[in-house]
Amino acid sequence: MAAEPSAVDPAAIGERPRVDIQEKVTGAARYVEDLPNLPGTVYAAAIRSPYSYARIVSVDSSRAAKLPGVVAILDPNSLGEYDVHLVPETSDNRFITTDCARFDGDIIGMVAAEDLRTARAAASMVDIEWEILEPLFSQQVAIAPDAPNLHADAEGNRAHVETLEWGDVEQALRDSDYVFEGTFTSPTIYHHPIEPSMSVLVNYTAQGIEAWSSSNNPFDVVREMHELFGVSPEQVRIHVPYVGGNFGAKHSSREMLAAAALSMRIGRPVKFLATEEESFRVTARHAMDYTARVGVKRDGTLLGLDVELAVDAGAYLTGTRIATSNAVNSAFGGYRLPNFRVRACAAYTNKVPAAMFRNTGKNQTSFGIDCAMDSVARHLGIAPIELRAKNLLTRGETIPAATWIRDGKEAATRIPKMDTDYVELMEQAVRAIGWDGRTAGPIPVGTDGRRVRGRGMAVSVRRGASIGSATAGATLERDGSVTISHNAPDVGEGAHTMISIVAARSLGISQDDVHVGEPDTGNQLMFSGTSSQRTTVQMGNAVRNACEALKRELCEAAARSYGGAADEWRVEDGALRRDGQTVQLREIAERLPAGGAITSRGEYVHGTPVLSVTFGDHDHWSPGVAAVELEVDKETGEVKVIQYAAVADAGKILHYHSARGQIEGGAVMGFGATLFEEVCYQEGQLLNADAFQYRLPHMADIPEQFRTIIVEHGDGPGPFGSKGIAQTSIPCVAPAVANAIFDATGVRLTALPFTPEKILAGLGALADIE
Repeated sequence: MAAEPSAVDPAAIGERPRVDIQEKVTGAARYVEDLPNLPGTVYAAAIRSPYSYARIVSVDSSRAAKLPGVVAILDPNSLGEYDVHLVPETSDNRFITTDCARFDGDIIGMVAAEDLRTARAAASMVDIEWEILEPLFSQQVAIAPDAPNLHADAEGNRAHVETLEWGDVEQALRDSDYVFEGTFTSPTIYHHPIEPSMSVLVNYTAQGIEAWSSSNNPFDVVREMHELFGVSPEQVRIHVPYVGGNFGAKHSSREMLAAAALSMRIGRPVKFLATEEESFRVTARHAMDYTARVGVKRDGTLLGLDVELAVDAGAYLTGTRIATSNAVNSAFGGYRLPNFRVRACAAYTNKVPAAMFRNTGKNQTSFGIDCAMDSVARHLGIAPIELRAKNLLTRGETIPAATWIRDGKEAATRIPKMDTDYVELMEQAVRAIGWDGRTAGPIPVGTDGRRVRGRGMAVSVRRGASIGSATAGATLERDGSVTISHNAPDVGEGAHTMISIVAARSLGISQDDVHVGEPDTGNQLMFSGTSSQRTTVQMGNAVRNACEALKRELCEAAARSYGGAADEWRVEDGALRRDGQTVQLREIAERLPAGGAITSRGEYVHGTPVLSVTFGDHDHWSPGVAAVELEVDKETGEVKVIQYAAVADAGKILHYHSARGQIEGGAVMGFGATLFEEVCYQEGQLLNADAFQYRLPHMADIPEQFRTIIVEHGDGPGPFGSKGIAQTSIPCVAPAVANAIFDATGVRLTALPFTPEKILAGLGALADIE
C-alpha cells in the first residue's frame, strides 16, 4: 500500500545503490575529461551557422587549413572526399548541411586538429558567405500558405500529420449543456543535463568503428553509423560509460557522425568535446499548442473532447513522429470519453531540432487536458476532484475502438484496460497537503490583501513501455559471483542498481555478488534504449529471465559434478541444494575447466505484436497525481510553492531511494518548465543558449514540504510486480500549479512558463503580454 518516506524503512524495501551516488555525480560531471585517451587522438570542433535561416553561398576553408596543427576539414566543398551515404531528404538530415542553415547552430562541417584550442580556432576561421533569410519561429507561421518551404521534400512545412478518434465528437458537442474552449501553450525548452550533450570519442579503423558515447540508446548510434558509412552493424561497437542525467538529450547526433567521418578520413581517433552553448543547439523539447473543446452535461458527465495539436518540430525531423504520436495517445488524459477526436500537425520551423524529452509529447497534453477539466469543473460549480472522480477511467475500463491515421495510413489500435485506481491516488495527494480537494480559495495571507494562497491538483496518464525488446546475459564467475551483461545505459535513474537487485533476488544471492557490466554493443545484447521508462519492465524481465536460465544451467552442472538429476537440484539462498546436500556457487565455478564459464541469456518480448506506434500493444498504464498549495504576491506576480505532493502507482518498489528520486526529480524538472524555463528566439537568433541566461529551478524554488507517496499493489508486468514510474510526476506540475494559481487569483494562465509578468497581466496590473 501507500508509503511515505517518514513511515518507511528504506532497507526493508530496497537494496543499496550499486555505486555510491556522490561518486556517480562526480563521474558524470567529469565525463568529457574521462573519455579514453587513445594513441594518436586528435580533437574536433564544429563549424556552425550563426543564423537561424540562411542560404550558403560559398565556403572557404583555406585560411583554417593553413593553421599549424590542423589535420583535416570536413565541409560542403570537401564532402566528396568522404565515403558517406547521405539521405536525399533534407528534412531528415543526419549529417552536415550543404545548402541552407536552418537553425542557429546548424552544423556546416567540422575541423580536426592536434589540440582542442587549434581545432576551435580553425573552425572560427572558416569563411562562409551567407544569404540571410527570414526565419520562421512558430508552427502557425510555418504552415501559413505564404510561408517559404524550409525543405523541398516537405509539403508546406508539414513534418507529420496524425489523427485519432472514436464516436461522433461534433454531435456530442451539440448535445452538451456546456462547451469549454481553450488553448494551452508549451514553449521550447532545453533538457540541461549536467554535462554537454554529445561529446564523443570515435575510432574508425579497417576493422570497424569503435566509439565512446553518452547515448542512452547505443544501438541507435550503431544503426546510424551503419547507414551513413555502409559498414555492417556488427562492425560498429559503442561503449557507454556512466554519464549522469539524460532526459532525452543524449541519443545520437550529427556531431558524432561528423567526428566518425573525420576519423575515417585521417585514420586516427577523433575526440569531440561539446561546449554548453553547443549542447543547447543539439536538441530541445517540442513546443506545442493544445486547443480543446470539451462538451459536458450540467451534472459534470463528459460527452466529448475535440483536440487540435500544433507541434513545433524545429528544423529537422529527428523525434517528431514519436513526439506527435505520444501527444495524440495522451490527449484524452485518461478520461472516460464516449466521443473523442485529436488532430495533430507538426511543422518545421527555424528552431533547434526537437527530439525526445522526459515524457516525450505528453507533458504538453497533460497541461492542456487537466487545465481544461479544471476549468470545466469550476464553471459548473463542481469540486475539481469530484469531476475527475466522476469521469476518469476506473480499473478494468478501457476506451472505445478507435480509428488511428498516421500520415494518411490507417492502423488498428489495441488499448489495455485501466490498471490503477485514480480515486485512491487523488485522495492520498490532497490529504498529503492537508486539503480535502473540494474547498476552494483564495486563502488570504496577512491583512493587507497582497498575498493569497490557492490549492490545485492534476492527474496524468501515459502508456507503459512495451515497444521494443531487451536481452541480457548472466555469467557465473570463478569466485562464485555473477556478472550481468546488457546494453541499458544508466542515465541517472538507477538502471544498474535495478539490474543488480533483480539479479540478486532472482538468484538468491547477495547484491555484493552481482557485478553489472557497462553497456557495450559488442556483446550483441539488443535493447531499445534507456528511455520511455521502459528499463525496469523490459530489461528487468530480461535480467530475471537470464538468471532463471542460469539457474537451470547451474542445476545441470551440479548434476554432472555431484550426481542426481538436474530437476532434483534447486538454487536457494546462493547455493545449490539437493536432499540435504549443499554446494556453493563458488564450488561449481571452481570445477569448471580453465577458461570455462556457465553463461545464459534472457530475453523480454511482449507477448503479442505491436499494432501501432500510437498505443502499441503496451502492457500497463502509468498514472501520476499531484496536489499543490502555493502563494501568489499580487503586487509582484511572484509565485512561491508552499506544499507539494506527488503520487505514483509503482506496482512494486524494487529500490526505494531510486523510485523516490525519480518521482521527486521529475517534479523538480516540472517546476522548472512551469515557472522558469523557455528557449527564447528573437530577431533571428537564439537568445539564451547558455547556463547564465537559461533559468533553471534553484533549491529555494522547491517547496520544503515535499511529499512523495508510492502506492504498491504488486500488479505490474515488471519483475516482482513492478511498473514504470520515471515519467509520472513531471507532467502533473504545470496543470497543478496553473489550477492553484486560478484558485488563488481567479486568473487562468494558459501559456508556460508562469512568469510574474503573465500573472500581473492576468490581474490587470500590466498590459497584456504574449
